[in-house]
Amino acid sequence: MKKFWKVFGIVFAVIAVATTLGGVLWTDRFRHSEEFVSFDRAKLNEVYTALTVLDDEGKQIHEPLYLNDYKQIPLSALHDYTYMAFVAVEDKRFFSHKGIDFKRIGGAILHNLKSGGYREGASTISQQLIKNTHLNRSKTLKRKINEMMLARELEKNYTKNEILEMYLNTIYFGRNAYGIETAANVYFNKSASELTVSESAILAGMIKAPNVYAPDKNADKCRARRDTVLKLMSEQNIISQEAFAAARAEDITYSPQTARNERNYVYLVMQEACKLLNMTPLQLAKSDFVIETYCDQKLQRELQSLVSADKTLTKNGALADLSAIILNNTGGVQACLMRGDTAGANRQAGSTLKPIAVYAPALNERIITQASPVLDEETDFNGYKPTNIGGYNGWTTIKYAVAKSLNVPAVKTLNALTLPVSEKYLGKMGINGEQNLSLALGNAHGGLTVTDIAKCYATLANDGQYNDAGFIKRISCSNGTLYSRREQNTRVFQSGANYLMTDMLVNTVNAGTAKLLKKSDYSIAAKTGTVGNAQGNSDALVAAYTTQNTFCVWYSGDLPNEVNGATAPCLFASKLADVMYSANKPSKFAVPQSVIQLNIDKDSLYEDQLVLLSDDGEKFWFDKSNKPCEQAKKVTYDYKLNVNSEHNSVSISIATVPNGTWELYRQTDGRAVAVHLTDNKYACTIDCDVAFFAKLYVDGKLAYTTPVATVHYVEDTDNERSRFDPPRDGFPDLTEFWYL
Repeated sequence: MKKFWKVFGIVFAVIAVATTLGGVLWTDRFRHSEEFVSFDRAKLNEVYTALTVLDDEGKQIHEPLYLNDYKQIPLSALHDYTYMAFVAVEDKRFFSHKGIDFKRIGGAILHNLKSGGYREGASTISQQLIKNTHLNRSKTLKRKINEMMLARELEKNYTKNEILEMYLNTIYFGRNAYGIETAANVYFNKSASELTVSESAILAGMIKAPNVYAPDKNADKCRARRDTVLKLMSEQNIISQEAFAAARAEDITYSPQTARNERNYVYLVMQEACKLLNMTPLQLAKSDFVIETYCDQKLQRELQSLVSADKTLTKNGALADLSAIILNNTGGVQACLMRGDTAGANRQAGSTLKPIAVYAPALNERIITQASPVLDEETDFNGYKPTNIGGYNGWTTIKYAVAKSLNVPAVKTLNALTLPVSEKYLGKMGINGEQNLSLALGNAHGGLTVTDIAKCYATLANDGQYNDAGFIKRISCSNGTLYSRREQNTRVFQSGANYLMTDMLVNTVNAGTAKLLKKSDYSIAAKTGTVGNAQGNSDALVAAYTTQNTFCVWYSGDLPNEVNGATAPCLFASKLADVMYSANKPSKFAVPQSVIQLNIDKDSLYEDQLVLLSDDGEKFWFDKSNKPCEQAKKVTYDYKLNVNSEHNSVSISIATVPNGTWELYRQTDGRAVAVHLTDNKYACTIDCDVAFFAKLYVDGKLAYTTPVATVHYVEDTDNERSRFDPPRDGFPDLTEFWYL
């Protein structure tokens, strides 16, 4: 018996060696045949990216990467339970095997032998990734061996997390959705980073047969499959029993995708990086570069939530296109999101261009002051006739014209400034091109982007110093730094003129078109803009800034008239401000020493168009080098009523005053009643004590009130008293006594 086992062992060893040798020879021969598909990094490069994008604190940004129409999301952006749902159902020993799970292969062979057919596969996640990127879907032994060989090669070249990330970004989920980010968009109208435990299990269960288990196909089958995945996740300690129960209790939901052509922060970072480095998006994505940005991820997430919640519609009921951007005041872009085809494109910016193209330059050139009188009336500028939606206002001030976004005063100011000077100032802020007078109403040559407007308003927020807007701080690779942003701080407006403009834009929030942005505990400077006509608007926006940030919200598309600069953009910007400043309120705008606040006489300003000082007039800020010095002359009056009373007959007269009109009042028992004057005279008979006073109106305004004159009623009007009347002092005199 012992000899038998010895012989058996030798024979078995020979067979095993022969089989192994044969397998090696066959494998080597197969590897060099035309049928064999070799491992190719280039094929994986279609889904693998080495690019790293960091936020302002040096943390990786958790946002999908857009490569043309393909979306890739980093593994780090997903909840652990999301990617582990796929591991649980597809390859539970993924993190321990080296590409091939031999234990699972053995189990699958036994199961298939028992069932008498090919019913269960044993492909690991690594094998599935290879199949999806390198091989066809035929079920042959050669293809399976090829797959296993390439899976081993894959594991030698990439980490487990890299493999899992590539896998999740290549899976097909039905409805033309490749990759987990697109699937989350399509089925739940959200990013994959926002998936719940239940939704993660639904997607993990779907890949077996998307047309069977998708939530919009068959809710009952979808629920059963989801629950199977949840059970596996619980058994493998991926989720707790509490999370398992809560996820099973969730309804099967399907939320059709509503977002259109949305471009996030990382998308815009890649655009900027490609331009800086002269690379294509694909080249950049496959590089090992590290891009450091100004992104505030918390703020970016809040912005995403606000955009997702926004339901502003076009005239045909579709979601309006929307651009929103937040900068620090030296031009670093902290958050940004674009929704829709027209978002972020060059467009006309409407009245938001007035402060940066017209008023701030004119203040800087000392052509105007806040109090400069300007006549708002129908005006023909050599064939160009701007109008105001609300009609004309007559004589007003530059400050009022800014607050109410009046068009004629803006064109008049630009006309006085001249186009070449305006173009010079715009050029300093990176906006070039030959302009015409319609520039005053926001029609810039070639149009402007939301970033263009934001960087110009950041100039006002930065004490008149310009920096180009940028997403990227630094780009580096293994060989060192490829790009580093430097702040320019190019002086555009002097501090005094800049503050005068800022003060007028704060007034625009407090008392003008941007009043929906008004806050009780801090100040925001802002200007609205609308482009359109009576049939509808094409653009509605607001640009705003505080001492901490500059932000711009821009709606575009076929908008109804109800969506204008003063409505939806201001409401959105107000919510954005609440998010930004919930914990840290902005400080007040600093008042430079070069400006002074003065009282201006209202009568002289609005009646005679003279800017004269007064002790108690309307307050305006002035540059100290361009302030009024002349005091308004006070007209003083000192008139009294001429009163004559005889036998209770009263006559009153008063002097004539040029440009003046008198009104006389008779006052009895504390009640004053106007009485009629004829040629400044009045006569009456009284039967009690009466007080009179008169009011002087000059040019329709009350200018003076006379002192009160009281007339006393006399009861005894007879000259001869009865001799029986008592004497005036109460005792009869001697003669009266004698004649008794």
